Amino acid sequence: MRTATFRCRPTCRPPTRVDRCGTGSKPDWMPAAPSTRPEASASAMAKPRLATAAIGLMAALLSACGTPASSAGGSGVPTTTALVTRTDITSRQQLLGTLTYAGSYTVINQAGPGIFTAISAPGAVFARGQVLYRVNGRPIVLLYGDPLWRPLSVGVADGSDIGVLQANLAALGFATGLRFSAHFDWITAIAVRRWQASLGLAQSGIVNLADAVEMPGPIRLTTVQETIGMTAQPGQPIMNATSTQHAVQLLLNVSQESLVRVGAPVIVALPDGKTTAPGTVSGIGTVATEPVNQNGGSNNGPPPATVTVTIALTDPSAGGSLDQAPVTVAIVFDVHKGVLAVPVLALLAQPAGQYAVEVVDGSERRLVTVTTGLFDDRGLVEVSSANLHEGMSVEVPRS
Repeated sequence: MRTATFRCRPTCRPPTRVDRCGTGSKPDWMPAAPSTRPEASASAMAKPRLATAAIGLMAALLSACGTPASSAGGSGVPTTTALVTRTDITSRQQLLGTLTYAGSYTVINQAGPGIFTAISAPGAVFARGQVLYRVNGRPIVLLYGDPLWRPLSVGVADGSDIGVLQANLAALGFATGLRFSAHFDWITAIAVRRWQASLGLAQSGIVNLADAVEMPGPIRLTTVQETIGMTAQPGQPIMNATSTQHAVQLLLNVSQESLVRVGAPVIVALPDGKTTAPGTVSGIGTVATEPVNQNGGSNNGPPPATVTVTIALTDPSAGGSLDQAPVTVAIVFDVHKGVLAVPVLALLAQPAGQYAVEVVDGSERRLVTVTTGLFDDRGLVEVSSANLHEGMSVEVPRS
């Protein structure tokens, strides 16, 4: 007499969970599957969590959702077979994030005392050489690089700020026919005069701190504190800005922090629900924040502390003009390469929390106990057993 086994019918599924230790895991972010897998609800996909159900609970649910099945399909559920394959299994977790712009900068005015005679509005985008604002009619221009820290003219001591200025003059096309050295010499002064002429300024060949604002690259204004007609003072913060490159930020439980690394690949589902964009983890915060529990606590204890994870999109323009838009991020936690895998629905719950698959060899059928590993978003599960090999056929419910 054969021990009864239980197979999960297509209308139910094992509890979702993620495991990093190779003992069996399934990401609960897993999207709706092909016809051979049970469907996941949209609400379950949207919640950023790691399921913590133990493997014993999974076995119980597998048993509860099925009926005793014999090798002849005694449960009445139509069956077919699937091959045992050797493949890479990737464990991902789906988390909620925010599509925004990378970087946070403050524009400090160095001109004046005077009056703001022109100033831009939030949302304006600026590139190298463009006029950010004017004080007493004089243009203040955006340059790229580290801030200049002194007036520059022929005869000043060498310094890295001279290189910053020369790189900008060359990029703007004012060094044509000139060869810069590491010094502010007469060649640099010629390029400065060309630049000043393009701005309608007196061609002094001298660059003052008030003439430019230096940023790492193009910027997008987010807030502007001053308006035309207001007084300008040196050292006055007047604008806040970001870069023009989209990025995604999300909050990650500190318990999961060790599972994520800088450079890890991710897939970002954009707000239109149809477009995805690849990216990589570009930064992981080092300061944990405890969210405010507005309910004054719960039976589940206080909310977990989180760290901020920043994601750089492979194509920074993928987000279009969206800002502060909700997105869903599928982040890779683990990859097992070249492992045996079977469909999740091939698993049969066994006593003591074990699992087996039913190997079909012609008219012969036999149960093979397996150890489960990672679950992926294709409906596959990593399995291992000395009695299971690539190319074997295992029984699964017919779709």
